[in-house]
Amino acid sequence: MKENKRNYLKKSLKLNLLAAYCDISPITLSRIIHNHSKPSQRLAEKLAEGANKLCIADDYFKPEDFIPRHLRN
Repeated sequence: MKENKRNYLKKSLKLNLLAAYCDISPITLSRIIHNHSKPSQRLAEKLAEGANKLCIADDYFKPEDFIPRHLRN
């Protein structure tokens, strides 16, 4: 995730809420947003959906924001 979007996400909501929304642990979410772990496409879509809903940001976050560039196929 790019730094500007990561910072916006951190400022806009409690990451525990997004983790709970996606049924993952806060540690897993942290690994994903810091580009240390690659989520499945389905989880990336759920993360983008949850981030947009919880931040009240219409389509700001995209699934690809949650997949590190160096881990993309």
